Amino acid sequence: MTMDAATDAATAATRTNGQTGPRTEAGKAKSSRNAIRTGLYAARDFVRPEEEEEYAQTLIKLMDELTPENSVEQTFATEIMGATWRLRRCRLVEEAFGLIEDLTVDPMIDERTEKQQKSVDRARAQSHLILRRSLDELRKLQKGRTIPETPKAPPTSDAAPAGMDALTALAEHQLAQRYRESGLSSFCNPVGQVPDLPSTKPVVSKNIPRNAPCPCKSGAKYKKCCGGPAAAALKPAA
Repeated sequence: MTMDAATDAATAATRTNGQTGPRTEAGKAKSSRNAIRTGLYAARDFVRPEEEEEYAQTLIKLMDELTPENSVEQTFATEIMGATWRLRRCRLVEEAFGLIEDLTVDPMIDERTEKQQKSVDRARAQSHLILRRSLDELRKLQKGRTIPETPKAPPTSDAAPAGMDALTALAEHQLAQRYRESGLSSFCNPVGQVPDLPSTKPVVSKNIPRNAPCPCKSGAKYKKCCGGPAAAALKPAA
């Protein structure tokens, strides 16, 4: 017998026995949920007709506590609601184990409840993970919404002049210190060298020719160094 013939025979036998299955869309939708007993792994929140009021009250209370204000926060709040409702399902399934009269041992040991208890444990662990992560993400979003970012102060225009004033004051202080240490002869000496003389004033003779080298050994002519007009103006009055 070929594969097509076997299929036709099975279909004919099913129709003869009256087991044709659902034909309408409503019947097919109801039949697709036949395998759902506890709702632990349902794609949506599994709510029985007698649980609709409790589900609505739980949802309203949870949303009042979470206070989502935009679509992203609403997404995490919905995940929290689903995990909370699934944890409730886990508790109900375990409470149902107590209705078994001859169940006197751990459900993980009894062959009738071992498989279902493992399923409950997996669903609980998954729900706790979703609940913890969704709460963390929601709190981060709400914290960023309630605490605005502190604006940075614009740079002041007085920073550069203040720095220049400080440098100028330092230069004047160093120049005054050099005057006090080396005296007026520092104009005729290289930078950093102070003449080893007992007196800070240069010894100048009036008989030195104007074009002769300056006796202070600066390397310049006398008329452009100690014998010049600038040096004469710096001499103290008699």
